[in-house]
Amino acid sequence: MQKKLWGMAVIGTLWAGQALAVTTDGHEIPYFAAQYAHEFGDRSRDSAGGNGYQLTFGWPLSSNTAVEGFFYDLSRKRDIDGKKDYQTVIGGDLVRDLGLFTFQNKYLPSFKPFGLAGLEAVHEDVRGEDHWHASGNLGAGLLFPLPWYGAAVRTEGRVQVQGNKTSVQDQNVLIDYRFTVGVQIPLTPLFREKATPAKAAECDVQVVDLNGMARKDCGAADSDHDGVPDSRDVCPGTPEGAAVNADGCPVEEAFVLKGVHFANNSAELDDQAKKVLDEVAATLKAQAGTKIEIGGYTDSTATPDYNLNLSSQRAEAVRQYLIGKGIAAERLAARGYGEANPRESNDTDQGREANRRVEIRVVK
Repeated sequence: MQKKLWGMAVIGTLWAGQALAVTTDGHEIPYFAAQYAHEFGDRSRDSAGGNGYQLTFGWPLSSNTAVEGFFYDLSRKRDIDGKKDYQTVIGGDLVRDLGLFTFQNKYLPSFKPFGLAGLEAVHEDVRGEDHWHASGNLGAGLLFPLPWYGAAVRTEGRVQVQGNKTSVQDQNVLIDYRFTVGVQIPLTPLFREKATPAKAAECDVQVVDLNGMARKDCGAADSDHDGVPDSRDVCPGTPEGAAVNADGCPVEEAFVLKGVHFANNSAELDDQAKKVLDEVAATLKAQAGTKIEIGGYTDSTATPDYNLNLSSQRAEAVRQYLIGKGIAAERLAARGYGEANPRESNDTDQGREANRRVEIRVVK
């Protein structure tokens, strides 16, 4: 361990999520969306743009991919006689999170970008004649999380290309552009089990209260207030406020990595940061078996939630860079601490700069 600490001391002279699904964070379950739709239709039909609606059902496949089925319906006003044409679409899409992140900015609402592509069956009713055609679509959109029950505002745009030589004479392909905006909600009542009270169980943990009366407790008690329940705390009695690992044992000394900087309100590493992290990677390769935690910190300029998300993204950016340099992923853990544990006062520029940091520590 002493050898490991010396290796970390060398690194200390330097400086340092929810892959996320196409759903709101914490609600990676099937979802439903209802949206208003507007179309800029192919002008060869001699009709104006259409208005209608779209209903979508989505099913996440992984942390960043989902499949969706949708029903789309609209009407268009014909230029020739003022009456209406209609289009109904039944289709399926493959949807993917673009970039695997939630965009965060203290001046703008957070959002997730996504892309989609799919196949459709299109029912056209043009000038009183109706028929079916095959179609494909390609598009992208943004998901703006709302603070209620995992709901989000969803907006998207796509191009629809259908093989159609019936609706318009001498025209084999029709291209329509459509835009939708509405609300997406997770289907929590159907796909998330409600928590049921657990039965009281016998266990060996004994906690003595202030009155000297013993009681049994199955893991809820945390006698040393380190965040790890007594039932799995390997190191009981650690000083309050001490940093501990998952087993409740104190972690080794943390080192601030000096020389790495991020773009403002971003988790993007600059060139100097990459040079420093190259040296970190070389040190870790020489310390085979050493596991470290990468901790991200911010100053207190923005809101606590914003700072916590930004610090997590920065810590993960460092982790991903080191993985790209050949360090095994299981040796690296990333955690954001936001504005916690400031090293200096946030009332000065110098103090805030010192508090915007990334720390690493050896973990068991």
